[in-house]
Amino acid sequence: MSGAFARYAVLAVGSAVTAEFLLGDQYLSGGSPAGQVAELVLYVAYYGSAAVVIREVARRSGRGWPTMLLLALAFGVVEEALLTQSLFNPDYLGLHKLSFGYLPALGIGLPWTIFVLTLHVVWSIATPIAVAESVFPERDPWLGPKRVAGLAGLYVVTGALLCVGSMAATTFRASTAQLVVSVCVALAAVAAAFGMPRPGSDVGAPAESPVSRRGLVGLLVAFVCLSVFQLGHEAGPPWFACTVMLVALAALGAFVLRWRFPAGGLGAGAVLVYVWVGLANAAEHGAGAVAEQVVIVTLVLAALAAFAVHRQRLDRGVVSERTTTPIG
Repeated sequence: MSGAFARYAVLAVGSAVTAEFLLGDQYLSGGSPAGQVAELVLYVAYYGSAAVVIREVARRSGRGWPTMLLLALAFGVVEEALLTQSLFNPDYLGLHKLSFGYLPALGIGLPWTIFVLTLHVVWSIATPIAVAESVFPERDPWLGPKRVAGLAGLYVVTGALLCVGSMAATTFRASTAQLVVSVCVALAAVAAAFGMPRPGSDVGAPAESPVSRRGLVGLLVAFVCLSVFQLGHEAGPPWFACTVMLVALAALGAFVLRWRFPAGGLGAGAVLVYVWVGLANAAEHGAGAVAEQVVIVTLVLAALAAFAVHRQRLDRGVVSERTTTPIG
């Protein structure tokens, strides 16, 4: 697998499938199989273009993961505060997410805000980028400026479609103050992203292999910490849920900063968390949903296995090339 299209396909499809289908969110719409296919096309265009643009902008500017994570946060704020307004809508999709830990002064449910923004940062954007960069390990830009600009335009168009659909499904509208503050938060995240220092020699160097021992340890660490995060988001009283989620994220961040696990291994661990979360979500919608989710999980795990084999072959090729290159 090579070329710009292959890179875009792995990242764009991976972002859409992880964000909505592996998670099991497609069952919330109660749509037909044809409707789910249409959703997949829309989400590949929406999530996929955002993930590719975030990755390309960060790598093209000579920056790395801190920049990508902050841009992912801005992406999440734009979607949940501006496009769908789920951060402020007390009856979004009939889920009543704001009733748990509601803060009247801000008009948000604090546990839901922490939870849903983390979903976007970790799973919608960071995880598919980490997995894609383990398949195509060069950290150089993959696309030219014109293609990146075209994908940015695609994100704007599909984001507008998402907004129109969300607004048509409800009479709720966020207040002007909520929208203005949300825009300011998103812009602050973007400004902070480009205020991050450039790592210098890291850019252009191949991403470390996720199938190494360090990569497998990183997978386990991510799986445990992010599983705790998922289990804690509605556990006990709101203050306890928020504490569990923030401690789980802080622990993951501390482990990553201390041990510098390969991003691909961390991404694989995050994918495995969504495997059990998606199956649990599907179980709430009956046997048919579970059967469909099993198919999705099987395809995703098969893709991860194929990516691991591909990366092992790349690594063996690099080692072989180093050992056979004559000196002098």
